[in-house]
Amino acid sequence: MTSEKMFGLLNMTSLSRDYKPAAYPAAILTREDYFQLLRMVEGGTPLQVELNLESSFSGKPAEVYNTVAEIRGTEKPDEVVIIGGHLDSWDLGTGASDDGTGTMAVLAAARALQKVGVKPKRTIRFVLFTGEEQGLNGSKAYVEAHKAELGKISGVLVHDSGTGKVLTIGLMGNYGLKETMDRTLFPLADSTGLVETSLRSEGGSDHISFDRAGVPGFWCVQDVADYEKLHHSQADTLDHVRWDDLMEGAQVLAVFAYNVAELPEMLPRKPAKAEDKK
Repeated sequence: MTSEKMFGLLNMTSLSRDYKPAAYPAAILTREDYFQLLRMVEGGTPLQVELNLESSFSGKPAEVYNTVAEIRGTEKPDEVVIIGGHLDSWDLGTGASDDGTGTMAVLAAARALQKVGVKPKRTIRFVLFTGEEQGLNGSKAYVEAHKAELGKISGVLVHDSGTGKVLTIGLMGNYGLKETMDRTLFPLADSTGLVETSLRSEGGSDHISFDRAGVPGFWCVQDVADYEKLHHSQADTLDHVRWDDLMEGAQVLAVFAYNVAELPEMLPRKPAKAEDKK
């Protein structure tokens, strides 16, 4: 297989859509090496490639944990607003932009809110999920463990698109709350340049587990900032982090968390689909 990265970078990912062990062993070549071999084959040059693949499976599940903290609500403590990122990464690099930056933005938002001493009406919960790269395992397990409480989660915002500036928030097609969210995030327009919220949907991160369960789950729409070049590769290291943009991301998370916690009512859900009503 060929790497999706350019310039000799490799990338790690799951070979199966269900994140289970693949049915066959596989190796990823750099694009440059792969296309050189392809050109030789197309030119009629006979090739012989030797690979030494050594891997093993433990044969049993690995126990991992989500990391959770909260600022308890003063008036409606059983109603919750969640901001989150994920702790796990691939090991070619150090996981700086996927998702060390999201993790740090969540921690910085938590520290800021705690330092100024906010007393939100609803509980603000900070969650660092694990097992995201293996199939959103941490957020799926969270949703399953809190199944009885999902109706009390007002909204979830996940920071997981690298080190770039947060441009807006993707509402996953939930048009019914767009006006509310635009008003809620308006204080960020002047200070960070955050633009009008987007109805865009995006998969592949922990907000999906909540969205699928009917909870308003959102994602940070970010400046690409070389994310596709870096993530899952040996170039995903600390020296590529944009610190000013990361600070702006923490501000977005903090303002979202506090202002949603202060709303008169919880955020509205998407209308139920026909198949959900049966």
